[in-house]
Amino acid sequence: MDDLTYLVVDDSPTVRRTIVQALEKEGVPTARIAESESAAHAIESFDRVRPDVVFLDISLTRGEPSPGAYIDLLRVASTRPESGNDVARHMVSRNPSVKIVVCTGNPPDDPRVRELIRAGAFQVLQKPIHLAQIREVLRQIRDEDRESARTG
Repeated sequence: MDDLTYLVVDDSPTVRRTIVQALEKEGVPTARIAESESAAHAIESFDRVRPDVVFLDISLTRGEPSPGAYIDLLRVASTRPESGNDVARHMVSRNPSVKIVVCTGNPPDDPRVRELIRAGAFQVLQKPIHLAQIREVLRQIRDEDRESARTG
């Protein structure tokens, strides 16, 4: 049913589990979902998995990438990733068509949220995340993909 690949990035295991379970309930195969718990690990996972859709917390811990990934990261970034915004910039630079779904407890007028919206975030979800929010985002993604296929 769903041939897209997803990456769920949040430093909270509970939030990651909630999003993953919601994706699975909506028919996304488990094998098409990857998870990351830190900014560094998210970049490493993104480059390995090449997801179509990323659910991204903007308030991430930095984390430590694996040694090989860190060398790769230094080639594309002048500093180590510190936040979800850093991660989003990396992802968009590698794949401008990636759909980034921002997951945040911050208010919509938070400068980091506004920055991601200006950078082209697909959607912003307010925490706590609920199944209905995930369902709506997936509907929007599928509608957009169908429209692109029809007109493209």
